Amino acid sequence: MFDHYLAFGDSLSIDEYAGPQLGAASLLHRNRSDFWPEFDRLDLVSLNPRCGYTRLACNGATLSGVWKQLTEAPRVKGRVLVTVTVGGNDVLTGLGQTDNQLGYACGNYFGAEPMQGFGTWRESLQRWLETVQELYRDVLIVVGNVYDPTDGTGKLQSGASLGSGHQGLETMNDLLRRVAAQHGFPLADIHQHFKGRAGDLIFREIEPTQLGSSEIRRLFWQAAN
Repeated sequence: MFDHYLAFGDSLSIDEYAGPQLGAASLLHRNRSDFWPEFDRLDLVSLNPRCGYTRLACNGATLSGVWKQLTEAPRVKGRVLVTVTVGGNDVLTGLGQTDNQLGYACGNYFGAEPMQGFGTWRESLQRWLETVQELYRDVLIVVGNVYDPTDGTGKLQSGASLGSGHQGLETMNDLLRRVAAQHGFPLADIHQHFKGRAGDLIFREIEPTQLGSSEIRRLFWQAAN
């Protein structure tokens, strides 16, 4: 049972594409039984009616944006659940490519940590996770990885190629898996769950559908229980 839920990350966690209160994080906190009756009473407020909810996640967030989200997070007490979905936008905007410096996220925010390689990115993510643990002493952190919007083809629904970004997604998912295991955090394996189902779970090239958002919620719920 959790006293507060904090959702960090990118568009895998938001409501803007699925609809009001239909994003993955919102559904985890309070299910919409009119849309998803199978999850009736399988949400955080059913376990604790007083469970608070703060969604910091925003469209387009990279890791630098997730650091910014942490500065805006309330310093709540009690048992805290944290979910974080990050990495996809970092890859799509050029992580690991020569001379690229990342920083865009959340309303043209530019982070103070330009990152050119996966090694630096991993170190920054580890520091972020450790900072969360310091801020919230009784916390469970669920790390979500990144689905492949091309379903293994390397091409988006429009036919556009991901190019080197496709290999970057594999590298990112391996990194997220290893970091979660190293810290003992549960992994929401979004990549594996979405494999072969992109047509139903992803639209607008890279965004989760209503069903996709519910399925991400499913993985969060499983990981947190």
